[in-house]
Amino acid sequence: MPTQFPDEPTERHLAPDPELMEAARARGRERWAAAGDLPAQEEKPPHRPLNRRVAVIAAVTALLVLTGIAVVTFSSGSGDGGTDIAAPSHSYVPGLITPPEALPEESSNVNSTLASSALGLIPTTTTPQAAPPPPAGNDTGNRAPAGVKSLTMGPGCGGYSNVGLYRDGRKGWVDHGDGKCGSTFVSIPMSGDSRRDDASAYGQWTFAISGTCDVSVHVPNGNLEEVGGNPTVYYVFDRNGVGGTPMASFAIKQVDKRGQWVSAGKFKSSGNLTVQLLTRGQDWNNSGPTYAHHAASAIKADCTA
Repeated sequence: MPTQFPDEPTERHLAPDPELMEAARARGRERWAAAGDLPAQEEKPPHRPLNRRVAVIAAVTALLVLTGIAVVTFSSGSGDGGTDIAAPSHSYVPGLITPPEALPEESSNVNSTLASSALGLIPTTTTPQAAPPPPAGNDTGNRAPAGVKSLTMGPGCGGYSNVGLYRDGRKGWVDHGDGKCGSTFVSIPMSGDSRRDDASAYGQWTFAISGTCDVSVHVPNGNLEEVGGNPTVYYVFDRNGVGGTPMASFAIKQVDKRGQWVSAGKFKSSGNLTVQLLTRGQDWNNSGPTYAHHAASAIKADCTA
């Protein structure tokens, strides 16, 4: 026969009566008091002094962690030039020569060359010199070390041409100096666009020489209208004259290098070496025209066969 289950369980669980529980506790306390004894209190473990060696190790560890955080914070920087991190010896001009040409290798600063290649920048090595340009063009070889032939070309020195020259007061081409080599330079108008050239106007230096040539550019003194390249871009050709694809290029921030010689690098020449000054540059600001010009002065080539 099927098992019959009652409608309700036979066992019930009732909550204890609080008054009964409290009465039981009171009776227990009375018995302990009558016996002259009290329940043992739970003892807390005794306080153990901190081991001195452990404390020293913890302090040193904390100091090292804080020092590491400080080093990371100060070395990372924000890139705004406010730190004392050593900067490469090159001056960088980003994205102004398009397409970028391969520059000559410079063994003196491999890290700087790698950094500029990674960032797509164009290096210009700066070598300040207090001396003015040599006074002669083709007879400076007597001053060069043995096995080195030195030529200086430029306005007043020979080997220099103004292409597309025109006169228009402050706007056009302007001559400076007394016409002698070393004290004469030309201010060339800018195109008005920092990324585009006026193909009909440029300065040109030509060296009839062979070998590997260390080229240096003299930046004269003058105001923005006279020496205002920011930067001035140059092409280098292994030929007599310009045209086609240059073998190299470089840029000089003339406004920062006034009165100095700037090393442009080493270039190979198979018989004639030509340097071209381009006219790309902005000669205006939000207030109107600034009449900024590029300066064309002496360029020197020290060549070894």
